[in-house]
Amino acid sequence: MKNKKKVVLIVILIIIVVVAALAFLFLQNNESHNKELEDKMETASRDYFEKYVSANDSVNVYKVTLEDLETANKENGEEYDLKGLENCDKTNTFANITINYQTGKAKNAQVELKC
Repeated sequence: MKNKKKVVLIVILIIIVVVAALAFLFLQNNESHNKELEDKMETASRDYFEKYVSANDSVNVYKVTLEDLETANKENGEEYDLKGLENCDKTNTFANITINYQTGKAKNAQVELKC
């Protein structure tokens, strides 16, 4: 009876370790995918800011939404790579662009994904 309990305990421990390893791999892959989408959004938002926003505005942070980028693609002939962002909320997926007032260029971008 003691040996049976040990075997069952070992099997349970192995299952727990395998499940933990799979969960870790899943989360790592998901984080990598989100980073890729954030990079796409940041690149497109910075370019959008440079082309369509005046640095003379009195704001030090400018919000560029996914909807803004899609509109620029459709109406202005831009070719922002937004693949993978199709299922994201158009107004709640955005990048906050921080402006460098010395150059008038985008200094920093913080992306918020709502997918």
